[in-house]
Amino acid sequence: MPKQSYQPAGRLIPVFAAHEDLSSAALVHALARAAAARGETVLMLDCMDGALMKAAGIVTGKTLGDVLYRSANIRDAKYVSHNEHYTAACAGDADLNALLGSLAALSLKYNWVFVAAEQGCTPAHVRLAGASDTALMTCASKGDKFMRAYWMLDAIRARSSKFDPLMIIEGPEAESFESYDLLRHTAGEFLGAPPALGGILESKDDAFTLAPILLESLRHETLRLKKAVG
Repeated sequence: MPKQSYQPAGRLIPVFAAHEDLSSAALVHALARAAAARGETVLMLDCMDGALMKAAGIVTGKTLGDVLYRSANIRDAKYVSHNEHYTAACAGDADLNALLGSLAALSLKYNWVFVAAEQGCTPAHVRLAGASDTALMTCASKGDKFMRAYWMLDAIRARSSKFDPLMIIEGPEAESFESYDLLRHTAGEFLGAPPALGGILESKDDAFTLAPILLESLRHETLRLKKAVG
């Protein structure tokens, strides 16, 4: 009887930040730890100019920029957290657009690939969203910050109509629910289906409390979408 080889789940999950000063790095780090604690293989990728690696306490030497542009070995750009059992890599001077092909290939080798994307929305963000299994999007509860998330959702859905991220709202609980409600109604009126609420972060430390619950939501969502496509 032939020996069956292990097949990773291969989920590609970008975490988008609708604007500056959000907790994307802490959230990706928390998700990586939560998944690795369950015995799953995890790669987290820092496209935030080193902010994610700093949050994880990882000192980098080689980056994926060194691999793409300076003939470094990919093994030297991957850092294994032996205590928490996940792998991390930093984009360095390789921009997101240059990494998209590599991300697609890498995602097939792990159960989870979490990408901490730089804030804002570029054509590379749109392409990454289209290639992802599902995604998270963060925005703050203050003022009209939710509109940044709306504009980003609008821009991505113009190219990838099925893009449906889970929203993470950062700020006081009552204010965050109010901001999400405004986003939900605005998106529902002008963009079709509104994005679901993935959770609320009142502080960066809350990311580690939310991560296990959010991980299961992402697992359920990727399974649902794969069944819908199949």
